[in-house]
Amino acid sequence: MTFLEISDQAEGRKVVMVCKDGVTFWDVLDAKGVTPLVVHPTMEPKELGTLITYRDENGLKPALDAVIAFMRDQGNVRLDNDPLFVFRVLWFIRGRATGDNATPSAETIQWAIEQTLAQEDKLLRNHGVIERYVTSAPKQ
Repeated sequence: MTFLEISDQAEGRKVVMVCKDGVTFWDVLDAKGVTPLVVHPTMEPKELGTLITYRDENGLKPALDAVIAFMRDQGNVRLDNDPLFVFRVLWFIRGRATGDNATPSAETIQWAIEQTLAQEDKLLRNHGVIERYVTSAPKQ
């Protein structure tokens, strides 16, 4: 699985997971509720690579180990079935990192999880707005 950082079209950035076709991405892993979107140059995509590549290139091995341990201790099932969620948690931690190979505190990990949940909630709301717009469009 490969990840990109792209513009969220609202002055921010978000992490997305590239689909196998290499042209579309998931910004939320909910195949029943959302549709993959097309990567466009206006999104200013920046390749982040795989989770392991990102971890290694950014000195985040201790951070990823801490995230895994924290999520296991919390019984967070997304650790095993939502790689986009785990990647975003690590991405938020990197933005707050104090240096390469630093181990984040439990408070930092919890903050990163909360940021990830907030971003996902915003994305789900956006998909809902898009869906309402599309279904309300006059049929031709």
